[in-house]
Amino acid sequence: MAYLSDLKFLNRGSSYMEWDEESNDHPLNEELEQDAAAERLAELESALEQDEHPLNYEAELETEEEEASPVSEKRLKREIRAEAVRRIEEAARTEADFSVVIGEWDKLDRNRERRERDYENLRGDLPLDYQTVSEPELIPRWMNHPTYRQIMAGNFLDILFDCPYEMHKLTADPFISWMIQNLSDDHKEVLYFLSLRLCSTTQLAAMRGQSDRNIRKVRKTIHKNLQRQMYANLCGKQKQGMGLTLRERQFIEEYSALEKNQGRDAVIRRENKTSRRK
Repeated sequence: MAYLSDLKFLNRGSSYMEWDEESNDHPLNEELEQDAAAERLAELESALEQDEHPLNYEAELETEEEEASPVSEKRLKREIRAEAVRRIEEAARTEADFSVVIGEWDKLDRNRERRERDYENLRGDLPLDYQTVSEPELIPRWMNHPTYRQIMAGNFLDILFDCPYEMHKLTADPFISWMIQNLSDDHKEVLYFLSLRLCSTTQLAAMRGQSDRNIRKVRKTIHKNLQRQMYANLCGKQKQGMGLTLRERQFIEEYSALEKNQGRDAVIRRENKTSRRK
């Protein structure tokens, strides 16, 4: 703004042409020209430096081995499965849809836990309930057995009544205790070794000198008698308006459905978790 304060530029008699010619020689114009020349020089120097050290565009490209490497089939399946689960989650609207989503989440959790177990340092055949190492140096393994620890804690009832003829005292339900106590001695032994000791019918048959078929027949008779008495007791409770647990209500529904077809021979067979032999 210094050139506007000059008196000769404020003279109204001077023409615009004279003002332009005289203004070109002003010191400010010289400074602007010098700045522009310095900028052009800097651009020229940067261009020369870029020519001397060009950018390596090939470093950003993939190599031939990376381009030729095949995509992992397992990784592709996982990505497809994850995309399918995501679409199911977004499309869920009803309760049934959300149950399907929860089922998919549970399946993913089971797979993840299985993979984690594969990489864990296993403890051999020693259960985690023992809370001990596989080969202790000071405390022997038999001292970590649940029975011994229960005795050391002062709980003797399970040990005292661990007998076919006293097992009815292991339950606090008076009706169940009465049913088991009224069984015959043979039925008590079969029930004890099959239900509490978890012996197989083959093992119990070898112990008693009987056939496997005979043991299974006796077991069915025991279950039939106990279930019929339990069904009558639960129906009486239900008529009196007493509350029943979910398991008891399920037992009433299953047994009543079998009783309509089989009568007094109705019996709910135990669930077979192994596949049938061909």
